[in-house]
Amino acid sequence: MNQCAWLSLLCLTSFGALAESENRWLDNLLDKLGASETVDHTKLIDWGVLPGPFVNPEQGLGIGIAAVGLYTPTGWQASDPYSTVTVTSYASTSGSYGLGVDNRTYLAGDSVRLLLDGWISHTPGYYWGRGKRAAEEEQNKTQYDAKRLQLNPKIALEVLPDLYLKGGWHWQSYQSVKSKDDTRVSNELENGNSSGLLLGIEYDSRDFEPNPQQGSYWNVEWSDYRQQYGSDNDYQQWLVNVRHYIRVSPQTIVAMELYSQSFSGDVPWYDQALLGDDQRMRGYYQGQYRDKNQLSTQVELRHSFNARHGMVAWLGTGAIAPTYRSLEEQSWLPTVGVGYRFAFKARINVRIDMGLGKESSGFYFQVNEAF
Repeated sequence: MNQCAWLSLLCLTSFGALAESENRWLDNLLDKLGASETVDHTKLIDWGVLPGPFVNPEQGLGIGIAAVGLYTPTGWQASDPYSTVTVTSYASTSGSYGLGVDNRTYLAGDSVRLLLDGWISHTPGYYWGRGKRAAEEEQNKTQYDAKRLQLNPKIALEVLPDLYLKGGWHWQSYQSVKSKDDTRVSNELENGNSSGLLLGIEYDSRDFEPNPQQGSYWNVEWSDYRQQYGSDNDYQQWLVNVRHYIRVSPQTIVAMELYSQSFSGDVPWYDQALLGDDQRMRGYYQGQYRDKNQLSTQVELRHSFNARHGMVAWLGTGAIAPTYRSLEEQSWLPTVGVGYRFAFKARINVRIDMGLGKESSGFYFQVNEAF
């Protein structure tokens, strides 16, 4: 009996030592990559780098590398949010590759926001045409190649507490577009440039934009694309995005979102309302369902097990239609999924999501919460 007890104690001790050794190894690796629960204010930008795999309907299997930086501009106070910059690169089995940057600079006590996101990528993909019926007809599926450039600078000025007026520019270019299939819709695929002015108003009481734990976000934007601005087509867009976050316990948050997009005018094939991406309607091929109007909603439960690890689960639905009034007549598409969260930097999560849609699925590796 004593011998068994000693053997059990030896096994437990060995297991504990092994687990502690593995934890130390993981912590050392994360330290080398720049992971930290605090921000080093002595650095111009406190960087962290994290590689990871992904699988999604658009790109197949791939590998991505995200460099996440937190920084404090001149005049920063302890009550101000940290400014963030994320640089992302990826390559996948579909032949896609790209490099993107997303910057959020908060100045003068968060009364001025400088926002910039941009992408350069080689984007093989599929096009079904416009409308839900076209998206569900297999004979419309058309493979294509394209090179894509995108740049979206914005500035937001606080005019009342948490209320901002903003202006910006949308610029996007699709070049070297080549269709690989001869289908009914293949002649719609062509090179194009979009360039437009953006005006908007937003109410933002979120505590931290990349990973909100409380507050609300109401955003209304109007974009005007014209040939005199350098656009190939004349068209307009209205976008409405409403989000709300409720902390139901110290470890659990409920996040809710309503997203609406409406285009009018001569909208090019590449800049229509697309249902499905890594933020909303996860699990669908981005661009299979496209039209002039879309409406979607989702609810996500976010739970933290400790300071480093957490999980989420979501449920949502959405629809596209040629007119906004006809959205209610459509059969709405579902999305459900679960995800793992890893706190890589202070309040900056790396997320791995598995989304399921109607006869489709997607696996996503991203930085920051989906919404």
